[in-house]
Parts: sequence; structure tokens; C-alpha cells
Amino acid sequence: MCGIIGYTGPRKALPILMQGLRLLEYRGYDSSGVALAGEGGLRTFKKAGKLEKLEEALPASSAAKAGIGHTRWATHGVVSDENAHPHLGPAGKVAIVHNGIVDNWVELKRELEAQGAVFASGTDSEIIAHLVERQLKDREPAEAVAAALSQIEGTYGIACVFADKPGLIVAARNGSPLAVGIGDGETFVASDPSAFSAHTRQAVFLHDGELVILEPKRWETRTLRGEKVDKRPETIPESAGQADKGVHPDFFLKEVYEQPQAVSRALGNGGRLVRDFGAAKLGGLDLEPRDLHNISEVVFIAMGSALHAAMVGKAMVEAWARIPARTEDASEYRSGVPLVKADALYVAVSQSGETADTIAAIKEIQVKGGRTIGIINAVGSTLARLCGSGAYVHAGPELSVAASKSYTSQIVACALLALSLGRARHLSLAEGRELVDELAALPEKLEAALVLRPRMEEIARSLKGASSVMFLGRGFMLPAAMEGALKLKELSYIHAEGFSGGALKHGPLALVGPEVPTFALLATGESFGKTLSNMSEVRARGGRVIAIVNGEEERAREAADEVVVVPSSIEALAPVIEAIPLQLLARAAASELGRDVDRPRNLAKSVTTE
Repeated sequence: MCGIIGYTGPRKALPILMQGLRLLEYRGYDSSGVALAGEGGLRTFKKAGKLEKLEEALPASSAAKAGIGHTRWATHGVVSDENAHPHLGPAGKVAIVHNGIVDNWVELKRELEAQGAVFASGTDSEIIAHLVERQLKDREPAEAVAAALSQIEGTYGIACVFADKPGLIVAARNGSPLAVGIGDGETFVASDPSAFSAHTRQAVFLHDGELVILEPKRWETRTLRGEKVDKRPETIPESAGQADKGVHPDFFLKEVYEQPQAVSRALGNGGRLVRDFGAAKLGGLDLEPRDLHNISEVVFIAMGSALHAAMVGKAMVEAWARIPARTEDASEYRSGVPLVKADALYVAVSQSGETADTIAAIKEIQVKGGRTIGIINAVGSTLARLCGSGAYVHAGPELSVAASKSYTSQIVACALLALSLGRARHLSLAEGRELVDELAALPEKLEAALVLRPRMEEIARSLKGASSVMFLGRGFMLPAAMEGALKLKELSYIHAEGFSGGALKHGPLALVGPEVPTFALLATGESFGKTLSNMSEVRARGGRVIAIVNGEEERAREAADEVVVVPSSIEALAPVIEAIPLQLLARAAASELGRDVDRPRNLAKSVTTE
């Protein structure tokens, strides 16, 4: 859940490491540090807090030509300078940075302390530095790292530098992503290739159980058992290194405004829509119409905003294809004993493609013989490689921790899958063409919805004194309500919950009062009238109701204190359009309260640990 960057080559390492850490800030962190390897040995600098704190502690310059850097998101041990990475071995012979969790750290620490080891931090990661340094007495660095990791149970992406071999970096992966950058007489390693893409677009991705040896003009990949692994560099997308806010004050707002273009890319700029046949073209699915016809069930596996997008996808599959569908919280699904069916389709939905719980769930499904595909944003990610087939959403880099354009693009990708299934089974040509037209019109409608920013900022100012905020929706709008609540609490830290209108009388109505505003999400269709009734119930008990509506404005005004109107659409696609005002609301509320919009406290962009 944190960031790693490493460099070895002819240039000074420190500026490159700091640039890489800046590009990894979006992942979320609470401390940072670097280790520099030079002729005088290893020097480490680390600080709790933002990168500015680390920069204050750094030397004015350093001649070191190799080093590693890290941004930490605390799991074991409080947020402190001591617990920040990198961690040194007791004799200062090795420095390591580590993403992941050492499951058997308590046993290992007790064993090492019984042998006289003294630890400088309260982290599980420092144990790796001790183990590697002990192995260095009898082994070369790569063999020492492999031997140390053989004692580790858990997940890791690690990078190590060595006092006695200052131009060498050894890195390894098990469950936490690592990419190697191949430059001209220089090499890099990072948890995300965006950290080095300004210097090279040639990358090699490590798989679990693999290790890489990096020197300026040489790199070699092996298994942890020492067997050589032949890999060829891939060219990463040019957009991978984009980290410019442009005219916007934060990445989140920039990415909200990028949604019309992101959704257009998810639609293949129209190339994924085939109006003549009223169908969608998703070549990456690797499924023929006959395969689509024989699917008995569709199961979406996801977490967070991706789970809400999948919930919309589930409703689309059932409405358009008449196939049973469900969504599964990946963390719960993989920890149980899932019943996997050979004729079902299992769909992993993820922005980063590195979500640990989703990866574990998909692996379990594959072990049990299930067919898996991915709806992923990050090209070359672990989930994309694991699933092997599916659809990239092409939302582009999303650097704010809170999802925006990836969420709406995921819904669109789910819609394309549902349309493909529907045309293979249930939808007529005319119905398919209608859906194609509605999807094609989405980018323009999203552009129109962005003009609501001043209105949502005005409403956000009224939330300052709210003790909680409720979001109501039915049918397709229930996941939209849940996502609206998630955005508000992520960014502003105001407590918010999304409920189904039908659940209101079963508990949530007890929260209603003047200090708890309610946002009701309405879309013309089956759920409209019942949601109006729920709004009246809230107002009858003194609650303030703000309606977000895509049609039938006058009816909504009768039951609401305020109404925000978005461009009209079919009910199934209303969650995409109504996401815009809710994102603008959350961002405005956060700004009013002085929150860090791009990096909310305690959260990380990519949850790569359980």
C-alpha cells in the first residue's frame, strides 16, 4: 500500500529518488525515506509526515549513484521517524524497503532477539533487514536476499542496497507489485512504473517468487530458488508518468473533469460500439457468442468504488441479459469457501489491478476451475495478467486516492459486457441499438453535468454542521447512493451512509432530523415513484432532502427541499451521470473543511495488503 523507488546508474541518485517518491504520493503514505549507497557505505534519511519533512532532513547534495526510496502506509508500528523505511541491518551492511506484511514476524522477532538482536523500530519490515544481513556473512547479496525471504511468510515487494556493493540493487516480489525500468546505462525498480517513466518506458514486471539483480548496465531476473528467468522489456504507455494538475487545484478535481474523455476512451472512442448490430465489441474478452450464450451466472468481484461500479454492472446484466448476477466483496469472498461453477463468469473489477483481496479471490476461483476476466484500468497490472482476458477501461492515470473517472469508466465497461451478453441471449436488435445510442451520448452528457460545480459548492457549504449525511437510492441508484456516501466520507471525513429506500423504515429513519441532510438519487424508471415516497417520509420527520434527478423535475420538487437536475438518460446509465454532482459535492465539502483532497488521512490508493 506504499511506494518503492530504486535507482542505480551514472547520475546522482537522490534527485531521481525524490522525483519517484513524488510520483508515488498518490498511493497514500504517512512517512517516507531514502537510503543512499556510496563509497562511504549506506546513509539513510527518513521522516514521518509528508515528503516536505523528508526534504528538510536531506543533505544539500549527494554524490551517491545508487539508492532506494519509500513512502510508508503504517500497518505494524505507529507513524514515527523510527518506523519509516528504509530499515538498516544491525551492522549497517544492508538497507531495505518493503511493501507488504510479514505474517510470522512475531515468531521471527522473538527468535532473533533470543540470539541477541536489537531492533530500532516497531515494524515487521525491519526483520527482513536483520535476516538479509545475517545471510550476507556467507553469501552473495542476491543469494542472501533469497535465503532470508525463504524464512518469511506473507507478502512483500522489497528492494535492497548494500554497503559493500554500492552500485547493486536486489529486489524481489511475492504478492506486492514491482516493475523494473531498463534505461540507457541505468536501471530502476518501483512499485509502479509511473515512478520511473520520465526516464524510460522500457519495463519488466516481476511475478511472484521472482528476484531481480540490478546494476547500471546489467539486469538479471531469477526465481528465489536461483533459476534464471528470461524476460523481455515491454513498452509502458506514455501516459503512465503524467502527474500534472494543469489548471486545477488538485488531482481529484482534474480527474472529475476528465470523465467525459475517460468514458469516451472506455467506449473505445466509439470503436467498442457497433450500432448496425446493436452490440458491443470487446475483443479482449476472448469469448465467442456461443460462450456468452452458455454462461449461467455472472459474479463480480471487487472492493471499494469498484464494488459499487460492479453493483451497477450486476443490475445491467440481469436487466439486459436476463442472467442471474451478483457482486461479492473480495475480502469476504476469498476468506470463505466459495462455491465456484464451471459455467459461470467471474469478473474482477479494479482500478489498480493490484488489490490484494481481489487478486486472492481470483486465484481461488481459478484453482477451483472458474472462468475469470478482468475489468481493469492499469495496463500490465497483476490482475490483468492473472485474468488473461477482459477489458481495459482506459481511464488513464488516476492520482487522487479517491476514485472518480475510474469508477464511471468501470460502469461503462460493465455496460459493454452486459450489452454483449444481452445481444447473445435476450436483447432485440432495436433494443441493442437504443442502448448503443445511450452509451454513445454519455460523454456529452457528462460534460453538461460538470456545469453543476457552483451549485454543488453552494450545497456543500451547508453541510459544515451536519452530524451525518444520508444518501438514498433504489434499483440502479442504490450503488450510486453508496458511492456518493463513500466519496463524501473519504474526502471530507463527514460521516455518510448510503441506503436503499426500502431499508429506510428498518433503522436508518431513526437518524433523520434537521442536522442530518438526505440526498435522494432519482432516475426516470421503475424506482422513481417509490423514492419520492421515501423522500416524503424523511421530510415529514424534519429532515432536509436534496434530490439529484435526471428527469421528471416537477415531481421531484414536490417532495424535496432542493433539486439538482442532471442530463436525462435511461435509468441504467443514470449512476454514471449522477456521479458527477456527488463527486463535486464531496470535493467541495472537503475543501471547505480544509482537508487534503488528494490524500485523505489513513487511506491508500492501491490496497496491496489484506
